[in-house]
Amino acid sequence: MSGLFGTETVRSPIKSAEWYTPAWIFEALNIEFDLDPSSPHDIDTAVPAVTKYTIFDDGLSKPWYGRVWLNPPYGKETPRWMNRMIAHANGIALVFSRTDASWCQAAMRSATAMLFIQGRIEFMPGRENQHKRSRCGAGTVMFAWGGDCAKALERMSDRGMYILVKS
Repeated sequence: MSGLFGTETVRSPIKSAEWYTPAWIFEALNIEFDLDPSSPHDIDTAVPAVTKYTIFDDGLSKPWYGRVWLNPPYGKETPRWMNRMIAHANGIALVFSRTDASWCQAAMRSATAMLFIQGRIEFMPGRENQHKRSRCGAGTVMFAWGGDCAKALERMSDRGMYILVKS
């Protein structure tokens, strides 16, 4: 992990179950974000976002603005995060490819483009889960809302199946 933003990491008593997006994804996207509303609390990430909300900020209750990067907490809260992203409609979301889930169906209907990543992504483990495997247990899809975000996904089209839904 690189400390792109020069912020000091503060150790927290909350154990992290989070996995962080590897830097190569942001290098391939070659796009900046205004906001990361679900940024990890225990490590500086490679996410090129001006503002980052952690669990302590409660990114679901705060205002979202500009181009958003979303790698939400996975599990029962994923639908709430994805519904918020769908309503915001400006940015890129990286989630498990759960094509049978209603939130995934809604994202597929509303997104400008999507990229189904071939293979499994090696995520970066958080401080508290360094001992665990970093390869995710499911396939990954990235959704883009907006033309600039769709073009960013298209730059990654060599990594999977890119689908432009709306031009």
